[in-house]
Amino acid sequence: MLKENFYAAKSMMKPLSLGYQKIDMCPNFCMLYYLKNAELTECMTCGHSRYKPRTDRGKTLVAYKKLRYFPITPRLQRLFMSPRTAEHMTWRQSHDAVDGVMVLPSDGEAWKHFNSVHPYFSAESRNVRLGLCTDGFNPFGSFVVPYSCWSIILTVYNLPLGICMRSEFMFSSTFTPDPSSLSRNIDVYLRPFIDELTQLWSFGALTYDISRNQNFVMRAALIWTINNFPAYRMVSGWRTYGKLACS
Repeated sequence: MLKENFYAAKSMMKPLSLGYQKIDMCPNFCMLYYLKNAELTECMTCGHSRYKPRTDRGKTLVAYKKLRYFPITPRLQRLFMSPRTAEHMTWRQSHDAVDGVMVLPSDGEAWKHFNSVHPYFSAESRNVRLGLCTDGFNPFGSFVVPYSCWSIILTVYNLPLGICMRSEFMFSSTFTPDPSSLSRNIDVYLRPFIDELTQLWSFGALTYDISRNQNFVMRAALIWTINNFPAYRMVSGWRTYGKLACS
């Protein structure tokens, strides 16, 4: 049921701690004003000003462009705090694998190789394995308008196959609007997400598991990406076409 106005919707969402971060960025997509660069007023690459010129009426500094980043950690913690989903986060333990038959992602060679390389991670069945999906689309519905919007979506492979591909469990991390291609800029947009993944991999996040009535340190890992070849080129930085293509 939709709320009667935007303020009511924000009031409902605020107690859930599922907000987003606003990060100023260079209008030429060179860098984010983020962490050690948070206090800069000019781009280190192109020298463009961070803020729009002030008017007589305006006293607040307004950035030319902002990135809105949706942290993934609180949403993963919510999966363990809800009785409806917590018990499903370790469902693959009950799956009996058959040699040579791939029924689940955990039956694949990539999953098994990850387990052998990182046994301390796989020893905790509640640690989260993620897939990253990205692709561009035209929000105006017509490719006549030269505008591209890229969505970064995360899939939680701890959940059963019938659940993890539902829209409510595919978490959006970042939306990146851009009048042109992001082939040289997508790493700038992904910086907050990469930092959060590094934090979840190295230190984890203290999480309450309602199905076992206990706290544990939840860690997460990105085990693969799902793209078409143009998007794969942008995310990986590898050339995927022409004479020197390497997939």
